[in-house]
Amino acid sequence: MRMRRTAVAVAMVAAVTVPAAGIGGVAYAQGSSATASAAKKPKETKHAPAKPTKAPVKKVAFQASGTITAVDASAGTITVTAKSGTKDVRGRTVTMTVPASARIVLNGKKVTVAGLGAGHKVSITGTRADKAYTVSKIQASGKAVKKPKPTTSPTVAPTTSPTVAPTTSPTESPTATPTPTETAPTETPETPGAPEE
Repeated sequence: MRMRRTAVAVAMVAAVTVPAAGIGGVAYAQGSSATASAAKKPKETKHAPAKPTKAPVKKVAFQASGTITAVDASAGTITVTAKSGTKDVRGRTVTMTVPASARIVLNGKKVTVAGLGAGHKVSITGTRADKAYTVSKIQASGKAVKKPKPTTSPTVAPTTSPTVAPTTSPTESPTATPTPTETAPTETPETPGAPEE
């Protein structure tokens, strides 16, 4: 029985090995003739230059907590000084776009961007695509810092009374130059041997 099993195993191995070796030889022979024909006729192929493709911008989630410094309701943006959050916003002042679909809650009440103001403490979540921040949720609290309205103070009417005009007369001041004084004429000494008059 062992003999039959061994004989069958050898026959199977030979049946698989011989055709594989034959195919390899044929492939080798065809490869060399293909190389020879390729050497005779070089093919010229023109490849179109590859167009550079821009990778799609990856959206990354962000979170920021801080204080609102500016609100532009008409443009739909807020500027926040982030004290904490993800590393891309932490410690920076960031301007974020607030779409109409964003959920905004101020002191427990739903509001719009116009309801926010500078000075509100906020916790914001959203997505960042490249350097554009888009808000999906804002949780705000506190009171907005109200800018003082300019008061209209009464204007001072110009007075019609004359003012003291500068004078053109000189003032007395000490002078540094000495004043000349008259001196008595001195006698000239007589020289010996000179005739006297």
